Amino acid sequence: MNVRLRSIILFSVMITAFAGVSAAGDSYPQFSYDLGAASGISNVGAFVEIQAGLNTHFLTWLTWRNSGFYRIQSESDDFFGLDTSLLAGHRFSVGERSSLRPQAGVGYRFTSIAEHAPFAEAGIVFHSGSFTVGANLKYLFYDLVDQPRGNELIYGINASGRMRGTF
Repeated sequence: MNVRLRSIILFSVMITAFAGVSAAGDSYPQFSYDLGAASGISNVGAFVEIQAGLNTHFLTWLTWRNSGFYRIQSESDDFFGLDTSLLAGHRFSVGERSSLRPQAGVGYRFTSIAEHAPFAEAGIVFHSGSFTVGANLKYLFYDLVDQPRGNELIYGINASGRMRGTF
């Protein structure tokens, strides 16, 4: 078994173990959804993305986010895909039922045009009751995987509600 595969298996086992331990005492995992829009400029022109995400909160500070998107571009064909990422953050209380949560993480983008790439992202989310609104930046590293598309910076906003559940 190669080192990369072993690392992925070990990481998966650790996440599963953390989620299992947390679920027993803190009612985790929890789920949330979000809808959003993002924009940016790439070497093929300006674009807008519409996004729908499903988030699995393993711990108060650890979230696995999966977000489908559709990109509308000005200079080339539109495309769609999936962003999957692991985010870490900390929630700071700013009132009885409100909080701010800065978060950051890494992930991978899969697209319908086979221009996949790793990315890093960071943002801040404001929670009030069961409603949230957030702003984030995402940097796609196309150069790391030798794609013809140049690296991209995407900035976006999203709004969400919360649903709770366990596995």
